[in-house]
Amino acid sequence: MPTVQQLINTVDTTYRNTYSVAQKVEWMDTVQKQIFQLVRHEAPPYVFQTVEGFAFYALPFDCDPMGIKQVTIETSPGSGVYRDLRFVPVESNERLDAAAEFYSIAANQDLYINPIPNAETSGRNVYLIYNKRPASLSVANLDAIPDLEEDFHELLVIGTLERIARARGEIDDKNMFAGDFNMLLREYKNMYKQVKPEYTQMIDNLPRRRGQVHVKRRHSLPYSWIPGID
Repeated sequence: MPTVQQLINTVDTTYRNTYSVAQKVEWMDTVQKQIFQLVRHEAPPYVFQTVEGFAFYALPFDCDPMGIKQVTIETSPGSGVYRDLRFVPVESNERLDAAAEFYSIAANQDLYINPIPNAETSGRNVYLIYNKRPASLSVANLDAIPDLEEDFHELLVIGTLERIARARGEIDDKNMFAGDFNMLLREYKNMYKQVKPEYTQMIDNLPRRRGQVHVKRRHSLPYSWIPGID
């Protein structure tokens, strides 16, 4: 899979420029982060346990604070029964009881859970469903592989080319790259809209009578999907 350095090489051979590698990697990093905001990538569920006396829990390193979708908590330690926690913004003026169950996001880096776990409620599993953000691209690690799917790495190249042309004042080139970028981005969005199959479960469309499936054949014998019926 192409590394950051290889993508930068493609940028340079496509559109000659004098900008530093660090500047181009910074632009490429911005492009990837914006793509992940436009096309959300759900991460595997993250689980942690509540600790007595602790209300703040660090978000996963790849968690988009604006992309938290669901927080569920065990009703009691080890019960295996969960309920959703309601989200309350930090800046909310809502009057809440000390025993009210909810969560907030503090400083875009911590998950706050109320009420504060005590000796009886510590050890409960908390599941966090969220959209992930890509790992930052840096000139210090040019051998890194971007998190964006390999088949669409061209978006990173074209997005960087657009920024180079814009910085140089080459408006026609900038518009050309922008058009190519938007067209490919639409294809990428459409791909994500079709991740689920058309049918999520089996559908029996054959004619039935008393649980039997009838098909046209020489002897017109019924066949069934119910065990024990021939």
